[in-house]
Amino acid sequence: MKQPDKKARKEYMEIVTDAPTEVAIPGTRRTVKIRGVKPYTLERLTALWLEREMKMPSDSSETLKDMSIEPYFSVKEAALFVLNGYWRIRLFYPFLWRWWGKIKGYTESQMTPIIREGKKKLQLRAHWRNMAYSTDMRTDWMRMTAKEAEQYRAEQLSEAKQLSSVISPLMGKQDASSSGLSASATGATDAS
Repeated sequence: MKQPDKKARKEYMEIVTDAPTEVAIPGTRRTVKIRGVKPYTLERLTALWLEREMKMPSDSSETLKDMSIEPYFSVKEAALFVLNGYWRIRLFYPFLWRWWGKIKGYTESQMTPIIREGKKKLQLRAHWRNMAYSTDMRTDWMRMTAKEAEQYRAEQLSEAKQLSSVISPLMGKQDASSSGLSASATGATDAS
């Protein structure tokens, strides 16, 4: 069995322990630190996507149109991943994305490593585990009473029994009469 290399093990431990990862912005000497993505950051990312989708025409199929509607979208996403927290986003986000996008002129390809690393820092495993644990605790889902569950189960069993007796090609007259089919129906199945 081949063990993962040292780099893969280091990346795994960074994800598990939520250690900050330093990401270099290509073409510059600047590096940024990315930590585990916080809920407010996800809310802002969702709002950013919704804002963009509201601006786009519904029949837009060209990439160039999409880029011209929001040319700084990747810069805004990367800024959210770097700031990653309520107060930091509230205070510095408007300045950071404008600084990176309009003044420094960072491109889509320069923002890709930051967005890729931010995606790795999403706590999806814990999120899905908690969702699975809390599914049955919802009060808005309809539940059956014990009597309704017994009645439903009895209906399912009787339907399955009828279906299996009708489908069976080698059905004898005794089986047919016990399942509630008439002798004429039995004769019709035997004749064919």
